[in-house]
Amino acid sequence: MSKPTNKQEFVASIVKGYSKLNEQIDKLTPEVAAAPFNFSADPKKCGVRWMYDRCLRDLLTHIYEWQVLMREFVRNIREGHPRDYLPDEYRKNYHEMDRMLVEKHQGTSLEEAKNLLEQTHQEMLSLVESFTDEELFAKGVFKCTYTTTMAAYFESVTTSSYGQAVKLLKAHLKKH
Repeated sequence: MSKPTNKQEFVASIVKGYSKLNEQIDKLTPEVAAAPFNFSADPKKCGVRWMYDRCLRDLLTHIYEWQVLMREFVRNIREGHPRDYLPDEYRKNYHEMDRMLVEKHQGTSLEEAKNLLEQTHQEMLSLVESFTDEELFAKGVFKCTYTTTMAAYFESVTTSSYGQAVKLLKAHLKKH
């Protein structure tokens, strides 16, 4: 599938990616959904961004927290206080931030994690809808997006994250 070039296509791709993620989650039995991930035999399987995710709950809350960052990024732009996407303390070491985002939710249940992600997924769709095609797809519209587009930021926390999560869950399911 080619990359979306307008808001309508982009929203459709986000919805499709989230749907695929939920379809994969629905394939998991409660036991497999609760089982820890084990990619130690193939560390390339999970990638650096996801190395702190030890189970489905971690994976979902991790995506949720990145979407919260995106929501704040947009809020700051709209309030006239544009800042970099990543908090200052993590700009050079966002893997430490990933670890902290996952650790923050160790007391979160799987059901809560699903609900949190559903909430921010809907927020991402609303936010994308609130931008024009130019604001989403033209470079340089927002100074704080530097040489990329707003759509690229949204893509990283939605379709790309959903796609990677599906791959991880497929690999997890094969082990069980």
